[in-house]
Parts: sequence; C-alpha cells; structure tokens
Amino acid sequence: MKKLISFIVTALFVFALPAGICFAADEGAAQTSPSPNLIVDSYSVSDKSIQTGDSFTLNFKLKNTSRQFEIKNILIHLSGGETFIPDGATDTLYTGSIAAGGSKSFSKNFYCSGGTDGGRYPISLSATFEYSADGGMVQGNAESNMSISVAKTPASEPKSVSLTPQLLITEFSYGGETIQGADTFDLNFKIKNNSTDITVRNIIIKMNGGETFVVADGTDTISVDSISKNSTVSLSKSFKCMNAAPSGIYPITASISYEYFDSEKTAGSAELTMSIPVIQPDKVQFEGIALAEQNVTVNTESDCAFQIINNGQTKLSNGTVKLIDENGGVLASAFIGNIEPGTQFSSNYNLPVTFSQTGIKRLKLVFEYENENMEKKSIEQEFSVTVEEYNDPYANLTENTEQQTQTKETSVIPIIIGCVAGAVAIAAAVIIIKKAVKKRKAKKGSDLFDEEI
Repeated sequence: MKKLISFIVTALFVFALPAGICFAADEGAAQTSPSPNLIVDSYSVSDKSIQTGDSFTLNFKLKNTSRQFEIKNILIHLSGGETFIPDGATDTLYTGSIAAGGSKSFSKNFYCSGGTDGGRYPISLSATFEYSADGGMVQGNAESNMSISVAKTPASEPKSVSLTPQLLITEFSYGGETIQGADTFDLNFKIKNNSTDITVRNIIIKMNGGETFVVADGTDTISVDSISKNSTVSLSKSFKCMNAAPSGIYPITASISYEYFDSEKTAGSAELTMSIPVIQPDKVQFEGIALAEQNVTVNTESDCAFQIINNGQTKLSNGTVKLIDENGGVLASAFIGNIEPGTQFSSNYNLPVTFSQTGIKRLKLVFEYENENMEKKSIEQEFSVTVEEYNDPYANLTENTEQQTQTKETSVIPIIIGCVAGAVAIAAAVIIIKKAVKKRKAKKGSDLFDEEI
C-alpha cells in the first residue's frame, strides 16, 4: 500500500513539473519584449592615413535594433580622450528620432593631437534616448567604441615644433581717400593666418569704431569658421561716420579671438587697428560787410567792417583778410588769426580805407586761411561802393540865414530914414514956433532980449 501511494505521488510530480515550467516560460514570453538599443552599424574616416596634427572627419551610422519601438530624443556624446579632440565645436550630436529598425548617419570633425604615436586609438560613443512602452516614456542608453588608426610619422620626416599662429590685416580700403562727416562706407579688409602648418578655427571678430564710427548694418561682430594655414579671408563691414566728428585720423579696431590645435586645444587673440582719415568740409562765409552798396565821401577815411562765420566742424588757422580794388590792388589788409568751429570773427576797425576819386568802386573782400589739413584756402565776396564829393548839410541853411539878414537890413533903412526925417521936421517946427513967440514978445516991449532960443 505504501509503495502504491509513493508511486502515485512520484507520477504526479513528474507530470506536473514540465507543465509548471512551460507555463512559467510562456508567461514570461508574453510579458517581456526586447528593449530597443542603438549600435554603430558602420563608420569610416575622411583621411585613411591620419598622422599627428591632422584634422579629419569621422562618419558613422547608428542603427535602432528594435523592430517594435521607435526611439526618440537621442543625445550622442563622442570622446577621443587625449588623442582625438573635437575640432572647432562641442563633442555632442543630437537627433529627434530613429524609426524602429531604422538607421541614421552622422559625422564629426576631430583633430589628432600632436605627439601621438602610430597605432589604433578609440573614439567612444555614448547615447541616451527614450521610447514609449506600457503607456509611458522609458529611458534607454547605449555605448560603443570605434577604433581609429593613426599612421606612424616617418623617421625621415620628424614633426617640427609649430610656431604660434598669428592673425594680421594685410590690406583694407574704405571706398575713397577720405571720409566726410555723415558718410556711410564699407570697410573692406583681409585677415591672414601667417602660420605655415596650423589652421585657426572658430574666429570671432568684434569691430569697434569708437565715438567717430558706428556700425551701419547689423551687429558689430563677424564670425569665420576657419582660416587655413598661410591663407587669407576677405571680410567687410558697413560703418557710418558721425556728423560732428572733427577732421582727423580715427581708428577702427578689430578684436579677434580664435582657436587652434597644437598638441592640445589653444585659444589665441589679436587686436588689429585700421586708421581712417576724416575730412570735414570747410563752411565759412562773410556777413555784415559795412561798405557794401553804401555811399562814402571822397578823401574821407571809412571802415570796412565785416564778420566771418565758421559754421563748419574744422578750425580755420592763420586767417588774413584783404580789401582789393577792381584792378587787383590791395587797399587794406589785416591778420585775424584762428577761428574755432561754430564761432565768428567780428572786425573792429581792421580795414580802414580812403578813396581819392569819386565814382562807383567795384571792391572784393578776400579771406585766406589754412584748414586742419594745412591746405591753403580762401573765400571772397564782391560788392560796390559809391564815392561822392563832400556835401555840407548846413550849406542851404547858411544861405537862407544870410538872405533873411539882408532882407531885414534892407527893410530897416527906410524906417530909420523916416524916423530921422520926422525928428528933423519936429525940431524945425519947434524952432519956428520959438521964433514966432519971440517976435510976439518983442512987439509987446519985453525986456528979455537975451533969452536963448
């Protein structure tokens, strides 16, 4: 009986074990799917013979191994250690997605560090990505290595030590010989990499014209990817000259930063200056010429008063003013010195002149000076003056006074004569009367014979 029971238990165990194992395997198969992964499907380099100091491009293709999941948001990091350095940019690449079972190609520039011996060196790849599973986003990552061959430098051609690359301006132009205030011009210039064996990269040029020149288009920065060894790049930037800038020579500075590889990544800089001459036009004129279209008296000194206005941006130096007659003769002259921008000179009896003959005189006022470029210049103004004989304004008044005096004298004489005649007549009458009285008294026998009459 015990043997029978033991046989039945053993039989049940034997038959039940495979069934349990199969069920567990089927349940795991139903619940688990292969996770997606990224692998390097293929890769190559642009130069099959890479030597120390060389730059090259790594081309590679990544494949999504999953045929069920699309992977997204893929961020790739590349590292070549101390042997291969990313050239001119970061070590990172990005792509939005790779379809299930699909592939995508990438490329990255590298520089082989100086002093690297011949052999094979790795460039490692690490990537992070996401994929959708079970209603959510799942994070994934992948890693791979690519082996790059570096050729051995021939013993007969030892690698020389490179000099530091320098950038310099070889030539520049600005559309003419000079710039005037308010002008807009294109500054064209060439920058050369004087190194014979090193390429400079990631060049940033910041332009600065100080207070005289401002950038007329866009920003003040120019970017250049690279300048090969012993090569030149042509650049241009538009500037505007400030209207109030005095004449002179002013700088435009190019502040340059760049990178290069010489056993390691190195930063360099340069400060380059271009000198631009600014010539402001002279703006000067006469005002208030006192003798213009006036009448003056012959042989009488008159002052030719005037004003000179400097309404430009330049200083006028060593000024001399002359008054010239119609035959070119100098009637008067004076040294008036310097006139600053935005000011004026007012004369104070600087040009006294006397005309010896009457008539209309054609005259010319000339101002000679030197501008800030030491150029001798002049301006002139023509005008006329009428010279007349002296005319006494009181002459008519004197004649009238004399005539009135003579008239009064003529009219007084008859009056005086009349008065004298009247007086004589009166005196005669008195005498006659007295004689008559005397006779009358004598007839009466008067004793007064000696009475005075």
